[in-house]
Amino acid sequence: MKPYGLATETCAPDKVPVPLFDEHGRCMPSGLTATAHARTRRYFICTQPEIDYGAIHARIKTHLGIADALTAAEFETRAEAIMQHLRNDPATAEMTRGVAVPFFLPQASYPDYGAALEHTYLEAVKNAFADKLPQYDFVNHHRDGLAGKLDIVRGSRHDKLVEAMRHQSVVGVFFPCLSEYSVPAAIEQTGKLPAQFMLAGGFDTCAALIGSPDLLLRTDGYPPLLWLAALAAEKEATGYHFEAYGYNLTFNRRPHFGQAAEYWASGLVVLD
Repeated sequence: MKPYGLATETCAPDKVPVPLFDEHGRCMPSGLTATAHARTRRYFICTQPEIDYGAIHARIKTHLGIADALTAAEFETRAEAIMQHLRNDPATAEMTRGVAVPFFLPQASYPDYGAALEHTYLEAVKNAFADKLPQYDFVNHHRDGLAGKLDIVRGSRHDKLVEAMRHQSVVGVFFPCLSEYSVPAAIEQTGKLPAQFMLAGGFDTCAALIGSPDLLLRTDGYPPLLWLAALAAEKEATGYHFEAYGYNLTFNRRPHFGQAAEYWASGLVVLD
């Protein structure tokens, strides 16, 4: 299957696509009005988790309580097809040299995004983290509940993922490649990318962490704070995020004020 939303047009033979990502897989800021750092010293980065499709499939299926999931072989085939298509396009090939985390989501429809995130997905992150890394803790510092508090940001394209989930199981790859972007810049940059790219929100980021609980565990340096940039919180200029605290994993809300910071990152997602 071709990546979700991919245009079918091809470039003329004499037109070489401009790379959208640098040699480390970072999405390069381009013509933004919102704040993003043009250069990065790569001090706050994720370490590529081990890609064991069988183990990732088992964690997601177990901790999200999926009875009739796609098989591990189907998951691998579909995720690898996404990666191969990105490698084959000169504009996106460098993206695959960065951190890439395959995931899948079950067919589902939720009347309230925040309630589903709180009671289904964050609980699954907690349990997967405990199983994979029992020596550390997952802590949800947000105690006020999420029901009725989250909206999908216009222009993030995250609504396409939610709509796809209504009809079938979704396979995707998560890339924490919008490093040192403000949240508004991450939204703006997404709108400049080809239609296959979606800004990561709650369900997809959680699925990436359920399948690969050690995504933000870094023993030789510091990982970034990972914004759920496709989700608007109940207060303006505020957002939700995952962050490592030592070797523990935390979830919380904080103001971002539209600013960029060296230790902030957001994710892009490509679906099959």
